[in-house]
Formats: sequence, C-alpha cells, structure tokens
Amino acid sequence: MQATARYNYYEILELQAGAPQHEVSAAYERARNTYSGDNPAIYTIFSEQEARELLVMIEEAYQVLGNKILRNIYDQRLLSGRASLNDLTYASIIEASKQVFPEPKPVEKKEAAYKKDPEFEKEIAAQENWDGAFLKKVREYKQISVERMSEITKINSWYVTALEKMDAANLPAIVFVRGYVVQIARALVLDDKKVADSYMKNFKQVLGK
Repeated sequence: MQATARYNYYEILELQAGAPQHEVSAAYERARNTYSGDNPAIYTIFSEQEARELLVMIEEAYQVLGNKILRNIYDQRLLSGRASLNDLTYASIIEASKQVFPEPKPVEKKEAAYKKDPEFEKEIAAQENWDGAFLKKVREYKQISVERMSEITKINSWYVTALEKMDAANLPAIVFVRGYVVQIARALVLDDKKVADSYMKNFKQVLGK
C-alpha cells in the first residue's frame, strides 16, 4: 500500500468522500468483518501481521470518519489538495480537534466534597439500567463538571458529553466507547463492569444492533 493510501480513510473503508454518515458505519462493519481473524480466507491474501495492520487502519479510519468533528477537519485537509502526508495522520487530526475543543487546564484545587443524599445513594446502588442520562445524573450529583471529568479520565470533553447523550454520531468505534464508559464509571466510584455492560446494551439498541 502506498504511503498516501495509508491515510486515505475513504479508500480504506471503500467509500466516496461525500458518503453519508450511515454509510460510514456500514462500510466499517463490512471492512472489519472482511479483515477479521475470524475470516480464514483473509490469510490466503495477507499474512497475519498484515491483517492486523489492516484492522488497525480500519479502526483508525472509522474513529475519524465516524465522528462528525474529526471528519470535518480531515475533509478540509484531504479535499484541499494542499495537505501534507503528516497533516492527514490520525495524531494530527486529533491534535487539530483540540484547537476546536481545547483540553481543560489543570485544576489545582480539590473538588468540594458533595453532600450525600442517602436516598439517591440507594438508587445508585440498586441501579441496573445504566444509560447516558443516569451517568450524567450521577456526575452532576457528585459535583464533577464535564471539564473536570475530562481531566480525570483523559477523555476529551466532547466525548464525555456525547457519551451522556448516547450520541453515536459523535463517538468512535464501539470498542472505544466501552473503554470510555469504564473510565468514567471508575471516576464516579461505580462498579465499572456493571455500568459498562448495561450501558453498552442500551447503546447497541441506539445503534439498532
């Protein structure tokens, strides 16, 4: 594969540049299934290492094209015809996104201790159905701002908001979503496995899976 093709995410997912967002998700699923290790035919064409590298590229392509903000930055660079190869790398696109949504500045003071509500504490402990709205409710109850949550978890603040809204269009591949939910649950001192399992079940319903 040529170096320029390495960062042409549309070619990687076999899409036209103007493809609608739902086609991006469909193309990602097709590509992942095609190059998955579960497909034995793939090893008649590529070595195991090459297949792994292709999967990494597919995930990278989807993280960019599957997110409206990152895709907009990428499209501006790719379609301008003036971008260097370095301008099209995943790291460069992420760095550019931080100019749009700057990372929060370090907060030196400690967060004020929140006033515990015994009834809500019981509700949290008994909660079996975790979704974005309830995660937000717990975060606000514990007086942790979106910016502070971003600082604690190292998850960009717009992803924190998108997770709470269960806004699939502005979130990366599903495997990364689970990782983000686990980090947020831990920051909120919750049972991360229980929260992530329930959240992902609800999230897949949003995706129609």
